[in-house]
Amino acid sequence: MSENEFRRIKNKILSLEPTRYWGDDFDVRFYLISKLKKLQNKFILDVGGGIGIICSELDKSNFRINLDSSFYDLMISKKLDSDIQNICASMTDLPFKNDSIDVVICSHVLEIAKHMDIEKKQAITDDQVATYPTIEKILNEIRCVLHLDSIFFLTTPNNRYYQSTKPSYHELKKALGNHFSKYSLLFYNTFPRLSKTHRKLNLANVMPKLISKAVSRDKLVNSLLREDESVDRESVSFYVEAFKD
Repeated sequence: MSENEFRRIKNKILSLEPTRYWGDDFDVRFYLISKLKKLQNKFILDVGGGIGIICSELDKSNFRINLDSSFYDLMISKKLDSDIQNICASMTDLPFKNDSIDVVICSHVLEIAKHMDIEKKQAITDDQVATYPTIEKILNEIRCVLHLDSIFFLTTPNNRYYQSTKPSYHELKKALGNHFSKYSLLFYNTFPRLSKTHRKLNLANVMPKLISKAVSRDKLVNSLLREDESVDRESVSFYVEAFKD
């Protein structure tokens, strides 16, 4: 994604709903969009797509569905791109036939499901790794609607970085393994956060901005993605591609 493309997408979000901006000019969702732009002539479902930013960036040859439980968000999505099919429904009960979707996107949604389960005290701990029923339901529904050899794109924040109620590496890996036999779980932006209170000590914010002065945005964003699955690896977010086989 070029610098001009990034600026255009950022300005689109800010003009639509300023409070919905992702807050990080190097957010993993910019990388996700650059991957999705290659898709053509697919039946694509964005689960929890909100105001439709990601769907609106997909090639118009695709049949694009934005599903969310917020009618308000879907109204904004409709104004943004009238060709997007907007459906108000629950992520845990997708209104589609099994094996009917080519591509499913679920971007920065699982952390909401985990928070809900924590509040309701529904987490189940097994072998010291917690399982969250709502996350399990979402992933199960997504796997069911995907047809064979189709792909699932997922992004979510890393709790090691945020130290709150985001999914951890072990939790996400366990949940994915429960539903997909083939997937890649990658780390995005592994510069450490040395302090939660001093912004200059948050290298995940500082380093990309410094590096961007010397290299292109495409090269920088691609370099932020790491394959090392060490449990000690810090990252701001996770990026996942999973396949139904």
